[in-house]
Amino acid sequence: MIGASIGMRAKRTAHVLGFDADATNAEEALRRGAIDGLAARDELYERCDVVVIATPPNATCEELRRLAGVQSACELVIDVASVKAPIVEAARGVRNFVATHPLAGSEGSGPASASGNLFEGRGWAYVASGDAQLDATACAFIERLGAMPFACDAERHDRMVAVTSHLPQIVAWALADLMRDAGDDYEKFCGPAGREFLRLARSQPELWKEITELNAPEIVPATLALERALRGWISTAVPDRDR
Repeated sequence: MIGASIGMRAKRTAHVLGFDADATNAEEALRRGAIDGLAARDELYERCDVVVIATPPNATCEELRRLAGVQSACELVIDVASVKAPIVEAARGVRNFVATHPLAGSEGSGPASASGNLFEGRGWAYVASGDAQLDATACAFIERLGAMPFACDAERHDRMVAVTSHLPQIVAWALADLMRDAGDDYEKFCGPAGREFLRLARSQPELWKEITELNAPEIVPATLALERALRGWISTAVPDRDR
């Protein structure tokens, strides 16, 4: 979904080629107009000025390790994974690479859920590469997609998204289960907040399993802090509960 959304927006000003190991996804991206044509994976690094690796985080790490030390013709390689420390480690030795994360998305997956306006006005984090010109190229590309780039080191990124994205996703699953247990007509009682949690709960569990496992060192402390906050609320609201 992220990759196809990038393709849709980039097509406004560029010729876009794509590759997907899943032939069905590749054909759907072509049918939806997310790409102009298909190419072999290695061909992308020779024919394209910019290559976006838009795969789940473990697959992204595998691709980056495969590219280490490879001399390609592209001017910029970026990823879009929602964890950054493992990506930066895997990318050591990859030419012209900048680790990035668009702070946009939806509960949908695959090219069928893509939108060319997904990144409009949204923040897009990147980890400075140490090469000012390369970082400027990455920022210019991000801005062409309608987003607002900002620099952040990998460790702080992962600590922040643990609280702002990853923990809310875990809470959404838990709350959705509670809502369903409350009665068959639970959706009638949902306001905007309840509907938003239900929307998040429909997110792809396989992808989120990878994300939460990779960022567990940051998510666990955040979860424990939330638990303490909830227990604090209980002790305030119902002070005699433990007596």
